[in-house]
Amino acid sequence: MPFSRSTFTLDVNGVAIFAFQAKRHSEAEEVCRQWTAQHLSKLLAQNVFKSDAPPSINVRIARADERAAYEAANVQVASEDDVTLVYLVNFVF
Repeated sequence: MPFSRSTFTLDVNGVAIFAFQAKRHSEAEEVCRQWTAQHLSKLLAQNVFKSDAPPSINVRIARADERAAYEAANVQVASEDDVTLVYLVNFVF
């Protein structure tokens, strides 16, 4: 039986960063691990979160407004393996 895609959100220090879709929570966690490895240091350098404490990073099911923002972006996924990130905040990367 095929799995439907769920919409997830990456949350850093309580701030929803982006929404995306994945089949399983474990897949969502991997997407976030990869993103964090590439981008988190840039985000922290911008002092966006106004904290010296280590960041709290969570992957969770998207809330209704986050899911709506993802759907409003009219995401066209080319294949089942593609992951499109819809940013919920404006950061300079």
